[in-house]
Amino acid sequence: TLSVVLESPDPDLPSVLADPIFSPVFDDGTQFNGPPESIVTNGPFRITSSGTDALVLAKSDTYYDKDTVKLDSVKLIPTQSAEDALSAYRAGQLDVVTNTELEPAALKLLTPYEDFRKATNGALNMYEFNLSRPPFDDERVRKALAISIERERLTDGELEGTTRPALRYLPFGGKQVEPLAQDADAARDLLTDAGFPNGQGFPIIRLVVNRNDTQQRIARAVARMWKQNLNIDTEVIAKDATDVPAVRASGDYDLLRKGIVFPTADPQTNIASVLSSHPTPEPQAENFAPHKGPSADSNTLSRPEEQHPYANANLEHPSAKIPPTEEDALYELPAIPLYFPTSYSLVKPYVHGFEPNGLDLFLLDQISIDNSWQPKAAGSES
Repeated sequence: TLSVVLESPDPDLPSVLADPIFSPVFDDGTQFNGPPESIVTNGPFRITSSGTDALVLAKSDTYYDKDTVKLDSVKLIPTQSAEDALSAYRAGQLDVVTNTELEPAALKLLTPYEDFRKATNGALNMYEFNLSRPPFDDERVRKALAISIERERLTDGELEGTTRPALRYLPFGGKQVEPLAQDADAARDLLTDAGFPNGQGFPIIRLVVNRNDTQQRIARAVARMWKQNLNIDTEVIAKDATDVPAVRASGDYDLLRKGIVFPTADPQTNIASVLSSHPTPEPQAENFAPHKGPSADSNTLSRPEEQHPYANANLEHPSAKIPPTEEDALYELPAIPLYFPTSYSLVKPYVHGFEPNGLDLFLLDQISIDNSWQPKAAGSES
């Protein structure tokens, strides 16, 4: 028996405990070091064979609710490319295609079809600030940079409509928050209040991104917006993914591109994952001290009469006594949210119960095959 004692009531606890990380593990877990077939599972399916060409699951006879499971077996087939997956799907070798990166041209062709499904993924692409470096320790500067970015130009232009603009940190869940504005005039006013009228005296921004074509295109587009709207110059520095952790640890950057896949549907856990990824080695409350300058009517972010939301929170530890909310994070902007990725699936019409969701998790026990399905005759009404 596992007993969980809370310091205070949490209505979201059941959804948190539904995360696969809380699934019971048989014995001491050493079986995970062996072949997949040796793993003792407690779900509706068990692993019967594995290899480079497929992972095969069979319906479990010991599952407590086995009578509701419609599928006898499931074959998970990896492909080398999206093109290979689409070819196999068209040839009838696959019933479902998911978790594959489709090119914008392919998406435009596939979107009108009934087989095509999409959902906003539980992930976020953002630019983290190095809060230990002036002038990025000034929330007016952070907000100016954030609200001067026209995200639709990124998502519809550089990303060709494959993503959704992020004007907040969480793509779903949580209470409604006031989204970030996209206002170049207000951004210029904030920068003037911070001591950089028309960008004068502002240092060249060192923006570190992954060394891939998409992220470099996005970074160059953002740099053009900062130059056009704020008269600020940016140096885009491309690094291999393996080198990014060392850059974060050294602090040799002003902004750093970061991608987060949210671990759960729980808003508090997800916003903690945004903040806990922040590179500040030893987070101090003064890094987020409220600005004492002009009033909030001047587009500042200050809340001088309130206790600061991060005053007692260690951003490296989501279990801090006062966990910040998404609203708190949007006031302080330790990172600039850019866009939410989208996940895509192709599902044959005879497959029922397969629906995309934000966590890209599919419940196989909810899926069934309609063996009586027949394709519509040519020329018949849809």
